[in-house]
Amino acid sequence: MRQDQLDGLVTFVHVAEHCSFTLASHQMGVSPSAVSQVVRSLEGRLGVVLFKRTTRSVKLTEVGERFINRVKPLIVELAQATEEIAYSTVEPSGVLRLVATTPAYLTVLRPALGRFLQRYPAIDMEIILCESRVDLVREGFDAGLGLDWQIDRDLVAVGVGPERCMLALASPDYLARRGIPAHPNDLLKHDCIGYRQVGSGVVERWTFDSEQGSLHLSIKSRLVYSDSAAQLQATLDGLGIAYLSSGHTDSLQQEGRLVRVLAGWERAVSPYMLYFPDRRSISSRLRLFIDHLRGAEVEGPGRAAPESFSTRP
Repeated sequence: MRQDQLDGLVTFVHVAEHCSFTLASHQMGVSPSAVSQVVRSLEGRLGVVLFKRTTRSVKLTEVGERFINRVKPLIVELAQATEEIAYSTVEPSGVLRLVATTPAYLTVLRPALGRFLQRYPAIDMEIILCESRVDLVREGFDAGLGLDWQIDRDLVAVGVGPERCMLALASPDYLARRGIPAHPNDLLKHDCIGYRQVGSGVVERWTFDSEQGSLHLSIKSRLVYSDSAAQLQATLDGLGIAYLSSGHTDSLQQEGRLVRVLAGWERAVSPYMLYFPDRRSISSRLRLFIDHLRGAEVEGPGRAAPESFSTRP
């Protein structure tokens, strides 16, 4: 095989994944014009047009679609082999870019960050907080962290963090003024703080489980937020009762800043999920971080992180 047969294939895959010369150039750390020139040279050697280009869009041609389907798995395998052999002798390094919802960050990421950064000093992290769905590949993220319903089905997802349940919580000040509900139906007489899911626009229903069975309530909230941090702050400010997850609220309960009401009425929910595009192309940095979140011990350079974690069905 001649060397020039391989030239430009990695650039081609990046452009195809992003449908953008500009986004591909950002990921590769070169100029858009350099990316465009590499692709033109590849098309010239192959004698075909791989992309349909307009001022507003970049799309694969039919030939380009066939080519990416053949080339991408091979490029992924080569990249993984290169990273694995490098990791066997070099300390893991580079930037790990993550996107997370605010509750997922507070519950799962924040408690784990200090020890991870101390353990792997050559790894830097960039964390973006966002309540809506994000295209990981297009936006250049290694992985995301959120709830199962927020994750596209074609992504790999693994459960991380503690078991969770949904609780009715309020500030001591609010309960002193308005009284303590004894039954979920009593919430209909209280000021409640709702959450509207970003994307679907659905206001979250409150569901309570007990020995008496399940009870579903469509709460009429005086305040509705689409940002979970703002919803939590409004609860701390004494503006009403909110339906919040355990985990990131545990310390606030221990400090007495939030009080759980309706003891015996709670709802177990799925854990937070860490998700990424493709198991085969997972970086050593992300493998180490997944194992860290799941409590596995991986000792230093030269030992590849295991792929023993289970995924959602």
